[in-house]
Amino acid sequence: MDLLDEFWKILLHHFEKTNSDFTIKHWIMPAKLLKFDQNYLYIQVPSQTYANFWEDNLLTDVMERGYDYFRKSFEPKFIISDEQDFSAKPSIMESTPQIHTNEETKEVTQNIYLEDDSLLNPKYTFDSFIIGKGNQMAHAAALVVCERPGQLYNPLFFYGGVGLGKTHLMQAIGNQYKLLNPNARVKYVTSEAFTNEMITSLRTNTQQEFRDYYRNVDLLLVDDIQFFEKVFGRGEGTVEEEFFHTFNKLQELGKQIIMISDRYPKEIKNLSKRLESRFLSGLSVEIQQPGFETRMMILRNIAQTQEIEISDSILEYISDSVHTNVRELEGILTHLNARSKLLNEKITLEQVQEMISNNAKREESKVSAKKVIEMISTEYNISVADMKSKKRLRKIVDTRQITMYLLKNNDKLGLSLTAIGGLLGGKDHSTVISSIRKIEAKVNEDVAFRKEIETLRRKIFR
Repeated sequence: MDLLDEFWKILLHHFEKTNSDFTIKHWIMPAKLLKFDQNYLYIQVPSQTYANFWEDNLLTDVMERGYDYFRKSFEPKFIISDEQDFSAKPSIMESTPQIHTNEETKEVTQNIYLEDDSLLNPKYTFDSFIIGKGNQMAHAAALVVCERPGQLYNPLFFYGGVGLGKTHLMQAIGNQYKLLNPNARVKYVTSEAFTNEMITSLRTNTQQEFRDYYRNVDLLLVDDIQFFEKVFGRGEGTVEEEFFHTFNKLQELGKQIIMISDRYPKEIKNLSKRLESRFLSGLSVEIQQPGFETRMMILRNIAQTQEIEISDSILEYISDSVHTNVRELEGILTHLNARSKLLNEKITLEQVQEMISNNAKREESKVSAKKVIEMISTEYNISVADMKSKKRLRKIVDTRQITMYLLKNNDKLGLSLTAIGGLLGGKDHSTVISSIRKIEAKVNEDVAFRKEIETLRRKIFR
């Protein structure tokens, strides 16, 4: 397996956890990694529409994982399938989008609602779910819901940090329900996907198909509910209104609703009182970080499933060193396994210690970066919230650009463009690049400004 194949495997592994099966099947799998050179990763996609989707939804993850894997920043270039000479083609940022008719879009939309696919991942089952103190109540509630759907704990709301198995448990319910009721209509969807489908239905005049689809399922599983805070609170005819009526209709019919979030319903911003009360009308269960014994069971299960040759003593070291979440544990083993196979060497304790140490250093860098942002905020009297916002006031923009420039031009931090953008409110890499270049140009042209930046640099990084 070459480096691109291995990187593609890592990307897919990540995308499976962050995207619906529909997105994986229809938007991600048709793509292909063509080539990686000094500055660019070339990605082949079937059309400009796919390129736009990747840029809007997946690019940050690609660049983050690319930086971790290749240990350098790069710019993705999207190559349309019928393009022959990809070395000379412009990136998506430079290309001109193709125009698609409403009829084309309407056909795609209708196909979504005709598809008899629950979008469940078959690997997420109760058998593969490791039970510990942090999730045993959630697991017990899940079993009850499978036995008596729509009767008890409706809705069932799981909440907790990233990578703790919330999605696994929710989809396990869906898979078990399908096993017990083969003809049942089960739908797994992220709140972001629900939002996008609803918006598409408005654009293509297929609102009724959208409503009929979601209000006639037997089991609705909604992931990442907290995403709704970005779009809720905008009045009638909105995503909130659609979800409210869908929720009510399913409850009225006695259909089971399961939701998961990274926080308790009362902590979700822009959530109306009427939805908050409905979310809390069932059972809300927190899934907590796994303890040492649970982490060991998880690691042993992953090692067995992936056929990884690794000693118990090394697993114990990992379990004792990594306390955060299941996803990180799985990521460490996947990385170790890939290295072992690519380099044809055994997994050693020294390798593990080095890897965990490097991960810790990167986390420390992130913390340091936050301190840098706070110091610049104080220096220019611009709040961190404004620096992370989309506000375009000149003073805010200038401060934000200076921050990006200083973060990038410090070797100790070692931050990628995507990481810098993430620290400043989720700005994309092209915005970061543009900001850095503007400050670089001003530093070269303006002596007084150059002295100001150097003074600030010494003050921050002394």
